[in-house]
Amino acid sequence: MFDSLSSNGGLLAPEFVSHNADKVTEIFDGQKKMERFWAEKASIQANGTISDFFLDFAWKKESFLKSSGRVSHTFRNLKNQIVPGDICLKSEYGDKINWYGLFKNWCDIFPPQLGMLHLFSDPELGPHERRNSFQIGSFNAALKPDIPNIGWAMFYGNEFAEKIDAEGIFRAGFPIEKMSNGYLVRVTEDIKDIARDFEFFARQRTELRSLFPSGFFLE
Repeated sequence: MFDSLSSNGGLLAPEFVSHNADKVTEIFDGQKKMERFWAEKASIQANGTISDFFLDFAWKKESFLKSSGRVSHTFRNLKNQIVPGDICLKSEYGDKINWYGLFKNWCDIFPPQLGMLHLFSDPELGPHERRNSFQIGSFNAALKPDIPNIGWAMFYGNEFAEKIDAEGIFRAGFPIEKMSNGYLVRVTEDIKDIARDFEFFARQRTELRSLFPSGFFLE
């Protein structure tokens, strides 16, 4: 993962790291610092039982391009349920970044249950205080996730992949690739289509949504 962030000319390479996404203050000075913060074990006591878990890994970059990210590790909760981990990157947009290549690489490193890559633009961003789960890049719950809408590129794995008509999506002209435990599907060939012609992107997304089973998406 570190190598992937250091690609694209280092434009997404971490400058600061910590365990807390709200307080990323330690200067990042190379792989040793990453090893120190990666999956550090901690313990919590509840109902007389001590449970181990792994602290988050968080990073940010304050120079061009500004970005921040977080990795939450898989853990077993007090009900003995395995709670999937997640990885999140939020960044200013830059043409020099191969966003699709990075997303595809992460889907290979961390085969996901669900994954999304999207360029949010003014036509689909409401007031910050009233943004829905899609607008904040959330699948709502780790144990039982929902899909609020289609981002420019989506990875559907595990039980979601089983519901996908891959041949139908391919015949309709949408880019689709089989990877590990699922499918990587794009609305258009180029993520810049969202900013270049949002109405075109929206039409393509509506057509793509029609190829999924009823009830697959929240909205």
